[in-house]
Amino acid sequence: MIAQLVDALHPGARRISPNPGDGGIDVFLGRLDDRIVVWQSKYFMPRVGRSQRRQIMESFASAQKNARAFGYRIDKWVLCVPSSMDHHTTLWWDGWKSAQHAETSTKICIWDETGLRSRLTRPEAAAVVAAFYPPPGGSPQLPAEAEVGIIVPPADLGPGASAPRDPADRHPRGGETIRIAGRNCLLQGDPQQWRGGDAWVLRTGAATVMAAPPNPAWFRQVLIRRPDPDAEAHAEAIDTQLRLLDRIGGRRGLPRLLEGRVSSVEAAVLSARPAGRTWREVFGPVAPARARPLDRVTAVGLLTVAERVADVLAGLHDAGHTHRALTPDGVLLLDPRGAPALRDLGLAGVRRRPGEGPAEYRAPEQERLGFHGAEVGFRTDVHRLAAMTYHCLTGRPPARGLPAPLHAFGFDVPAELDEVLLAALDPDPDRRPARPGLLIPALRAGIDRLARAGH
Repeated sequence: MIAQLVDALHPGARRISPNPGDGGIDVFLGRLDDRIVVWQSKYFMPRVGRSQRRQIMESFASAQKNARAFGYRIDKWVLCVPSSMDHHTTLWWDGWKSAQHAETSTKICIWDETGLRSRLTRPEAAAVVAAFYPPPGGSPQLPAEAEVGIIVPPADLGPGASAPRDPADRHPRGGETIRIAGRNCLLQGDPQQWRGGDAWVLRTGAATVMAAPPNPAWFRQVLIRRPDPDAEAHAEAIDTQLRLLDRIGGRRGLPRLLEGRVSSVEAAVLSARPAGRTWREVFGPVAPARARPLDRVTAVGLLTVAERVADVLAGLHDAGHTHRALTPDGVLLLDPRGAPALRDLGLAGVRRRPGEGPAEYRAPEQERLGFHGAEVGFRTDVHRLAAMTYHCLTGRPPARGLPAPLHAFGFDVPAELDEVLLAALDPDPDRRPARPGLLIPALRAGIDRLARAGH
């Protein structure tokens, strides 16, 4: 398992077959005539204690001895154990690895039970999990109700009888494998979950579709136990997203459809989750205590991404739908030049209701709805994008009603950008730009002014 996990996380890793020994190496990355990283696996259970210390020292010494004998260098040596060290052994380990690093210049690390579990939940490791930790009982052919985790009790269970516990009643956790749209999916983190009494359960989150190769995905799924108007509305929204992704998915920064289904007991859509850092990871926002206005170079990068996100949203709007759930976690940057993609379709196709969408950057009309026309959804996206951009640029969330202009934070930007950004943040959607595309000229003007300031 360790060999396959290392290869999944570090493609090109190789395993050493003992003949008669392994030279102190179980798995390595690099070249044995140059420099390598070594992984050494020890099955120490239920913990790593005093009696295992000698084996650890002997393994490291063997690896260094063979490196000297055959003329290669070990840059890093990683001990892999399925358990944790006790207190005294942890103290010993920290001192020993520091001493060995000083003597050999080899960096020493450990993948213990916490580190291994963490690495096994990464999308790249999905195939390893599938191979070594299949779901209990395998994947038999099940009726539709059981396949999605719903047990429908008979109408009359008899006196004193109780319904069996429904798997849909529990909240699945990251690292578990569940069925979504007929596919085995490994959850990447805990999904969000909403419940409609005993009628339905709605879930959204990140997962890896267990296939060859594994496919990182984002999902929206409703499990239906009995007819209910809200359950029907959720299923209709998922059906709309399925049709929309089938028509325009994968274009212009929009997610690509992987799988979907709509039935009487489940409606689900799986869209491809592209690799890349999120807006939040690159631009923030950060905790208020550390928040500062961005430097000029980073500000140019942020405005460039914001301009491109506006164009992506415009493509969704051209198809007649709105996102209404944009956050820094929902925008992925696919390359160093900042080409963005949406992680999901947000609330496209979902009926509007008070308090909809993530609270972060929620537009005023999403809180109260009110008597707004159909155009409000488009202007909601304008507000969310402007709020994200303003907050990350300045280090402060926009004040409701009258945010300070960018000039107040030391940015030398054209008045056009200040005017458009502040208009986009207006609490009244009717006073905002009608479409995200109307932000683009002002964003470009800001990019040009800041870029020229560096020359």
